[in-house]
Amino acid sequence: MKKRTSKSVNYFDIHSHLHSDFFNRKENGQIVAKEMKERGFFSTIIGVSFDDSQKAVDMAGKNKNLFCSIGIHPTEKEEFSESDFKQLLQAGGDKVVCIGECGLDYYWPMKDLESGKINQEELQREKKRQRELFKKQIDFALENDLPLMLHVRSFKNADAHEEAFKILDEKEKESGQKIRADFHFFTEGPEIVKEIVKRDFMISLPGVITFADLDDSILEIPLENLMLETDSPFVAPKPYRGKTNTPLYLEEIAKKVAEVKKMDIEEIRKKSVENALDFFRIEKW
Repeated sequence: MKKRTSKSVNYFDIHSHLHSDFFNRKENGQIVAKEMKERGFFSTIIGVSFDDSQKAVDMAGKNKNLFCSIGIHPTEKEEFSESDFKQLLQAGGDKVVCIGECGLDYYWPMKDLESGKINQEELQREKKRQRELFKKQIDFALENDLPLMLHVRSFKNADAHEEAFKILDEKEKESGQKIRADFHFFTEGPEIVKEIVKRDFMISLPGVITFADLDDSILEIPLENLMLETDSPFVAPKPYRGKTNTPLYLEEIAKKVAEVKKMDIEEIRKKSVENALDFFRIEKW
């Protein structure tokens, strides 16, 4: 694939929620987007439900430096309507560059099991519901030649990751198509990195890497598979911990990656931008 580069893109935050109600209770997303534009910061803003995806499409349409992803988060108790999302995809046009965030989250159901909120039978029903929701969004992404923004959170022993790999492998075999996907907010160990890279998927690193020991995983990620994200407004990197996270803090994550890999930050910045433009197949803005 042709590498896309642009001097006008200083940083590309591949996963933020600037459009979300939560963000806008803390900060004015449009004001942040304006400052981002002035400083050459771009972002893909991520939908977690149909209504939230509509908000992402609307905000991306009003800002040249914003793109969006539409989908349903695994913990959202919502059906995936192909017809509704097809209409949303058409409404968003070139601004819709991804499907998700979708995937599997086994952490919260297992915590509910431990606390007694649900029983074992309900746990299995919830896992099945998440798997079916995930499969529908994979199919939708393949039908529309779009990549997936994956939310995969394990409880222990990489349980959700192993299940996600199985589903993705089966869908590739079934469809005969190569799936493009990013494992967002990656905080797993180097063995999971190897499994992701083996499948030629992407990995995006969040602000957590600036205060948690994930150096071994960072070292294991090839530059070709690396992207950067804030997941704003959540989990701001050092030295901004405790503040509302924004895409403008992405440079701190790039600094940490450069430090661990013993590379110049400019190389990390440039490569992460190229990878984002390639992954989303963004050619104009």
